[in-house]
Amino acid sequence: MRVIDHISDLHFDRIDALAAEALVTELNDHPAHLVAVSGDLTMRARNREYRAAAAWLGRLKAPMIAVPGNHDITAFYPWERFMDPFGRWRAHVAPETEPLWQDDEIAVIGLNTVIRGGLHLSWEGGRVGKHGLEKLLERLEALPSNLFRIVVAHHPFLAPEEQPETPLAKHAAPALERLAKAGVRLILSGHLHREYVRLHRGAAGPRTGLLRRQQPDLMVVQAGSAISTRLRGDPNAFNRIIIEQGTARIEPRRWNGTAWVPAPAPAWPQERVTDMAARGAAE
Repeated sequence: MRVIDHISDLHFDRIDALAAEALVTELNDHPAHLVAVSGDLTMRARNREYRAAAAWLGRLKAPMIAVPGNHDITAFYPWERFMDPFGRWRAHVAPETEPLWQDDEIAVIGLNTVIRGGLHLSWEGGRVGKHGLEKLLERLEALPSNLFRIVVAHHPFLAPEEQPETPLAKHAAPALERLAKAGVRLILSGHLHREYVRLHRGAAGPRTGLLRRQQPDLMVVQAGSAISTRLRGDPNAFNRIIIEQGTARIEPRRWNGTAWVPAPAPAWPQERVTDMAARGAAE
């Protein structure tokens, strides 16, 4: 069994100090095997914000990996944004923006979806770049085959069911297909300050006689904002994820103003049980 605490969208310089202090205690009382941070550690990528975020993360007992979010590159210095967008990240957080953590049961790999800008006004949007995806797939291929594979990114890959028009990371749909084929079982992301879980159904694999092998489903897990005051209708929240016997269970925690409390588990379809022979015959 492995436990991951998934937190996101800290936004230092715009935090709820009481929630932030209580979250350190909450995470440290029962340390997970890993804390995965899916971006937006800062509000405006200022050095003082990075120092505050690094100090807070440094108090956690569990090992930690993090990927940057769109707020983690400067909006004030165009030269820096385009020539060295992650310089401050490397100085204060980690030397890489796509870290890897693994043990003998799970592998967690970062995917940087932040864009420097473009010929549009929505620079906060994300993208799964071709080079980044190919690099990620190569790293996945090099992993031992028995590991439960998890990807951490900032921008969402699937929209909430009730808001299908929600902007996603550019090229998210084809990336999902390729990541599913590469054996990825979880994608942890943030950006929307909303908590929800969606299931990407695995495609049918090659036929063996009347049977068609089914790829495992890929679960996309969104975290709300952990400690920021920049809320969008949902309370501050994080996800505790338990991985056991090849399946993942999501146990959300929410801030009620005075304490972190368990929240109802997200509704998502259970592991699919399909009559493959009947399906193969129907095809």
